[in-house]
Amino acid sequence: MPRNGRVGVSTEAERYPKYRWVILGIAWLMLLCLYWSWFLIPSLASRLSPDLGLSHMQYTLIFTAPVLMGIWSAITAGAAADRFGIRRVVAIAVFLGGAGGLARAFAPSFEVMFILTCLIGMAIYGSMPNLPKLVAIWFPPKQAGFAAGIYTMSIGIGLSLGLFTAPLFPDWQTAFTAVGIVTLVTACLWALLARNAPRGIEIKMPPMISGIKRGLRSRNILLICVVYFLFMGTFTAFSGNFPEALELIHNISPATAGAITALLTGGGVVGNLLIPALSDRLGLRKPFIYAAAITIPVCLFTAWQLAPSAATWVLVFLGGIGVGCLPPIVLTLPLELPEIGHEHVGGATGIMISALCIGGVILPLFVISPIMAAATEQAYTTGFLVAMLLVATAIIPTLFLMETGRRAIR
Repeated sequence: MPRNGRVGVSTEAERYPKYRWVILGIAWLMLLCLYWSWFLIPSLASRLSPDLGLSHMQYTLIFTAPVLMGIWSAITAGAAADRFGIRRVVAIAVFLGGAGGLARAFAPSFEVMFILTCLIGMAIYGSMPNLPKLVAIWFPPKQAGFAAGIYTMSIGIGLSLGLFTAPLFPDWQTAFTAVGIVTLVTACLWALLARNAPRGIEIKMPPMISGIKRGLRSRNILLICVVYFLFMGTFTAFSGNFPEALELIHNISPATAGAITALLTGGGVVGNLLIPALSDRLGLRKPFIYAAAITIPVCLFTAWQLAPSAATWVLVFLGGIGVGCLPPIVLTLPLELPEIGHEHVGGATGIMISALCIGGVILPLFVISPIMAAATEQAYTTGFLVAMLLVATAIIPTLFLMETGRRAIR
């Protein structure tokens, strides 16, 4: 059999047809809509909670439901795509997310709203592990980082759309209905237009458990899990507490505090696009993980120390570039690791994203929140310092990580 399972394919144009951009574009749109649907919730809280009689704990459970679902659904969906193909698995996931997002408009209680929001989490984390596999199949190695940057960019844009468009709807029912319908439309586009692989390329479909086993046996995957665990825990802790800290300690208005924090997303979009493309061009991955692990804590902690000032705005944006560059670089690694192979990328990536979700729950709830509980300036400073030191320690596992870029010394 020809190398990489490519049958009757000789030129790069045949191996990686231009149709790959259509596939990536639909994937980008689907992920954007799912995050849009999820992040409608914070801006609708003031209307949603009274209507459903939600306590603060119940509201928090609804908002964090997708992350809780990601802990197990990422592994399951990634392994399923290795076995049954990305087209079928992602289509089922996004249809569930769209249907759940739409059905929230008719939710009569906390219990129903929580379950339906869980479906959105299943869709998000059922799709994400399979996007690196999509890139591995459809894109040449020299474009892998750039392609990963494009689909991760949709996360920040979808998040921002949710926060900014929710107040424009007359009520929460209309918001959930509209975005739910749009999400279902994108799921239909994927089902109709997506393909598992370009014509003439044979994709091996191993047993579901195969990719998970390979990932758990790979030292590199386990090291990436540590990096992702620290990154998500720190990002969640900072973005979840920074606006409130600005309001309480520095008397900044909620709108201004939200705008400053939103610069994380703005910088993230820049990082999503520019840094992975630069990584592709240089043929190296690890230096950019080091750079992110240094840039994020230095910029974000200094932004807090200098608040309120113009420097805070600039530093949050610069920290956002670091936040934006790390996910696409990290998500490129599994498809370049020789011990994984393209046919096992889904299961291995599922393990990584599960670690991401675990970090997003454990570190904010059990490490950072107790430190910040007093809500004093000293408490916030100590909490942010601990969070930033945690992300900086991502340098340690990265030291032992294999360099997968094309210029690596093998």
